[in-house]
Amino acid sequence: MNILLLKEHEDGSATYSFDMTIEERELLINFAIITAIKNGINEGAKYVGDTSLGNPECGTSDSVHGEGEQPRESEQP
Repeated sequence: MNILLLKEHEDGSATYSFDMTIEERELLINFAIITAIKNGINEGAKYVGDTSLGNPECGTSDSVHGEGEQPRESEQP
């Protein structure tokens, strides 16, 4: 892999060119996808266990349905 600095910018960033073989490109893409998935899992882990639905007055702790959503009574005698 060859990496060439094309231009340094005034804000401190730079533009580079990457000259890669097909195998190097495939490895880089695989690495990027796996890294993105891992970061997504880590980000999602912050929300595991958070059962807050944003409305604490909706139903009770032992209720499956909120106060405004009670199941219909069976119409059979």
